[in-house]
Amino acid sequence: MKAYWDSSALVLATADLGLRRRLHEDRGITRSHALSEIFSALTGGNLAIRVEADAAAQTVAALARDLDFTDLEPQEVLTALKQARKRGVRGGRVHDYLHAVAAEKAKAQHLLVTDQHDFDGLTDSVNVQLV
Repeated sequence: MKAYWDSSALVLATADLGLRRRLHEDRGITRSHALSEIFSALTGGNLAIRVEADAAAQTVAALARDLDFTDLEPQEVLTALKQARKRGVRGGRVHDYLHAVAAEKAKAQHLLVTDQHDFDGLTDSVNVQLV
């Protein structure tokens, strides 16, 4: 049973050893854009700590070894954007929405997140689950 990992869940896995172990043992799915989101969060986001770019790059590379990637083709993104208004997607919420679309494409059973409300109404076929 593969789970799709939102970038917020992957960032949490850098600090939570149990969650990191789960990712390593189960492997996860995400899209390659999540790697840049993780790097951003580690180096300049709203976390309690910030790490240097080299350390963040190493951390992202370690996470990537335990992930399979399902990326969206440009036409898939354009199709999703045409449905954005119906899903209540505006502004930065588009990033969560495209994670949900990629999770559907990957046929993931679960979409692991740190804030379930961020994904309200974004997917009908994937169970959004808190980590």
